[in-house]
Order: sequence, then structure tokens, then C-alpha cells
Amino acid sequence: MFRLLIKSIRSRLLPVSLVIITLMASMVLLLSIERIQKATKTGFNQSISGVDIIIGPRAASLELVLYTVFHLGKPTNNITMTTIDDIKQRKDIEYLVPIALGDSHRGFRVIATEQNYFKYIKYSGDKSLSFSNGKAFNEISGAVIGADVAKKLGYQVGTKIHISHGSSQTVAKKHDDFSFEVTGILEKTGAPIDQAVFVDLKGYELIHLGWQSGAKIFNLSQLDLSTLNQEELTPKTVTAAFVGLKSKLTLFRFAADIKKYPDEAISAVIPGIALSELWSMVGIVDQGFELLSWIIIVISLIAMVSLIISSIDNRKREMTIYRANGATPMYLSTLVVLEAVFIGLTAIIGAIIFVTLVTYLATEQLNLILGITPEFDWISWNEAKVFAIILLAGIFSSLVPAIIVFKKNLHHTLS
Repeated sequence: MFRLLIKSIRSRLLPVSLVIITLMASMVLLLSIERIQKATKTGFNQSISGVDIIIGPRAASLELVLYTVFHLGKPTNNITMTTIDDIKQRKDIEYLVPIALGDSHRGFRVIATEQNYFKYIKYSGDKSLSFSNGKAFNEISGAVIGADVAKKLGYQVGTKIHISHGSSQTVAKKHDDFSFEVTGILEKTGAPIDQAVFVDLKGYELIHLGWQSGAKIFNLSQLDLSTLNQEELTPKTVTAAFVGLKSKLTLFRFAADIKKYPDEAISAVIPGIALSELWSMVGIVDQGFELLSWIIIVISLIAMVSLIISSIDNRKREMTIYRANGATPMYLSTLVVLEAVFIGLTAIIGAIIFVTLVTYLATEQLNLILGITPEFDWISWNEAKVFAIILLAGIFSSLVPAIIVFKKNLHHTLS
């Protein structure tokens, strides 16, 4: 029976191939949406770990998380270091790491922070940041770069860099009167950290001494840097601060206390809750794409059934030969069903192989462009269930032409 099936399909290779390609394309779309959605959620949720609260200026929770963690958008305001130092005295805090944003380097976000950033900030659950080369900065002229920055720009430990005033989304002016030296390159994390340049807060404050209202007033070369004291290099404001608490039980009480802080209008955002807002917003779009994929799959199944039905009249000679050789109506009906199974299985296997290979080959580009790292997996249990449903739908759809074939050949037998 299987040899007859293959010969029958080969005799109609072009139309059968077109149906397989159409069905496979719809499955590729469905599978791609599922994997990108999963990779995006995983990447976002694991981009920064161990941070219980993000303290920042009064703003929308999601907006604060997006520009501090994912480097999307620009900060609208700052908070004073006086406030940060005051909050840091709380006994329920394990660590507090301030960050300052606003500058860039050749399209990559510059994050000014303290050395303990590399000690406390984690990713993918509980993985600590580690260095593939060099170490964290311990001087104001030091800089640490992410793995993608090093790879794309060809930087190594010891490379001198200048950062630009303004974010990568604006026309930036260089701080060309002071250079930072790369002291360390971070291991690949698959998180936005890979696409960032980290500098010391005091070094960041230093390069802005000669600036006012976004314009350079004087050059640092006109100053004797050795005469500057530490107080002059202590930043007056920062963009936000990452906070880790000693106990998760104090999370909501801490957030409520920060929102009621009397001396400055500030926010305390719980990253997980802010991200849940994001998924609730984009969920409608995901559902729309999934619905579109299922509609295409249904259309492809209808095309498959139409092909089989339309070919019945053209296959009278083929059926007559089968009947002359002893094939029963049930045998011929089973052949029609197996043809649908063959088309469905071929499309499913083709879609899995295509998406998996594309995922493997494009992982680096997806991480660089979108900041997500899809898992290299042939097929998950949920995907297997979806494909089983599609295959069963194809089999049930093929019963229509199978019944037509059965009745026609049964009638010929009775006559």
C-alpha cells in the first residue's frame, strides 16, 4: 500500500508539493511565533535577577523597567544622591546599586555605576556576572564592556574609548577630552547586559563637569584633574537604583514606604509585576498572530482536501487498475486517508527542521538585534500537541474524499 501511495503522489508531484509547502509555511509561522514569544518572555524575565526593587523618579512602572533594565527608551528624570544615600541606611536592604544613564558609545548604552554592580546583579535566575577577560574597573577611567560590544567593535582589554553625550537615539556629541580604558569584558549572558558599556559613576560625573544644558562649556584639558577632590566627583543625581532586600517578605511594605518618601517624588517598582503588565499588553497581539496562523492552517487543510477531491475524477483510470487487481473500496479509501497523513507529516517534519535550523543559524543575530536568545530545541511537548491536533484535523478532513471514493467504487462493484 505504501509503495502505491508513493507512486500515486509522484504522479501528482507538483500540486501535492504546493499543498505541502503551503501547509508547512503556515506551521512555520505558528512555530516561529510560539518560539519567539517564549524566548522573549524568558529573556525579559531573566535579564536581571536578584533585584527586588527598582527605585527611580516618579514614572510608569513599565517605563522605568524598560529603560533601566532593557535599554529601551530614555529616562525622563533623575533622583538625587541625597535620597539614595538616605534610603541606603534602611536596615532591610541587603544592597543598593545606583546607575546613571543618558550617554552612549557607538550605538551602545553607557551605564554609569559602582563596582558592586558586578557582584550583586545576576541573570538567568542566579547566575553571577563573570569576566571572559580582565576585571571590573577600580579607577574612574576604567570601563567594562558586554560581550556583544567587544565582538562587534573588536575591543580588547586596554582599548581606549570615548563616550558620547546623549543616547544612541539622538545626535550625540563626543566627550573627546577624556578617555576610558577597557579593564574587563563580560562573559556572554544573552541579556541586555551584553550590549552595554559600564563606567564608574565618578568618571561619568567627571566628563560632565564641563557640560551645561547639553552643551560643552569648557574642556577638561583646561583642568588639573589631580586637584579635584572626591566630593566634586560624587554625582548629585542618578537615574535609578537596583535594590536587593534581606527578606522577600518585606517587599511590598518597602515599596509602599518608598512611594510615601516625603522629600522627593520617587517610585519603587517590582520588576516582575511591571513585566506582567507588558505581557498583558502584548498578549492581544500574540493571540492575533496565533489566530492568523490557525486560519492559514485551516485554509491549507481545505486546499489539501480540495486537491484530493478534484483529483478523484482524474484518477478514474488509476482506481480502475487498482480495482482490477483486487483492491476493495475500503482499501482505496484508506489510500486516500494515508495520502492526507503523508502530506501532514511531511509538512510537520519540514516545518520543525526549517524553524530549528533557522533558529540555530540566526540565534546570534536575534540576540544582537532583538536581545533574545531562542532555545535550540527540536520540538517541545506543547508543540507536539499542536502538531498532533493539526495532523488529526487533516485525517478527519480526508474522510470526506475517502467516503466519496468508497461510495463510487462500491457503486461500481454493485453494478
